[in-house]
Amino acid sequence: MIRQFLASTTLFDLPLIAMGIFATIFATVLVRAFQKSRAAEHRRMADLPLQDDCQWTDRQRSNAS
Repeated sequence: MIRQFLASTTLFDLPLIAMGIFATIFATVLVRAFQKSRAAEHRRMADLPLQDDCQWTDRQRSNAS
């Protein structure tokens, strides 16, 4: 059954489909990353490693235990 499927399709189609899927996802990620409306979120995420870990709220402490 698999031989019949592979014999009826050209193997050149499969890499083209995969490349199309990749290009679509890549373009979507690029558009999402460079949107001006997400600038505030990007600044907040960029500052995360610089924040002090000791500034936990009581709720976060109880969830961490």
